[in-house]
Amino acid sequence: MTTKSLIAAAVLANGRIGIAHAGYVETTFTGGLTTQVAGATVYDFDGGVKPVGYSGEGSVLLSSVPGQAAAPAGDTTAFLSVAYPSAAGVETFSAAPGASYNYFGLYWGSIDDYNSLKFYDGDTLLASISGLNVIQSGTALGDQVSAGSNRYVNFWFHGLEFDRVVFSTTNFAFESDNHAFASVPEPGT
Repeated sequence: MTTKSLIAAAVLANGRIGIAHAGYVETTFTGGLTTQVAGATVYDFDGGVKPVGYSGEGSVLLSSVPGQAAAPAGDTTAFLSVAYPSAAGVETFSAAPGASYNYFGLYWGSIDDYNSLKFYDGDTLLASISGLNVIQSGTALGDQVSAGSNRYVNFWFHGLEFDRVVFSTTNFAFESDNHAFASVPEPGT
């Protein structure tokens, strides 16, 4: 299954808004718990701490916490839970200065409609994705064991690059693992 969202990034310069670059985000789903993109940098949280570049109200957990956070289905390793121990909060990944990406993947667990991702290039919002955009049709939101609510989600940015990802939730919890970042060549036209 593939979903495409058309994006037009606008820039405010000298009081004028203009189209800086047009592009789109393609969403795909792959089996397994991690990316299939060769050469991607993967953060698996297995060290028990948040990697460099991550900040905010997320916690790395080694296992589920009943009523507050559930390990993604089939994942027996450490994972990121936003906003454990709170119900609501925000976690941000910021790329190293000068770095940007056009691919992001994550194993998204017990997908809920109150979970969301926002992708930025500097201060420009490129895309906003909620759990409703990625849950498999016919699957219950928040299902902790269903494959349709626990899936590896890939975001391909065509004609765009991002340098910041904001993970947010307004209720218990946004769980994910195996975050993958890459700059992949655009296919020839």
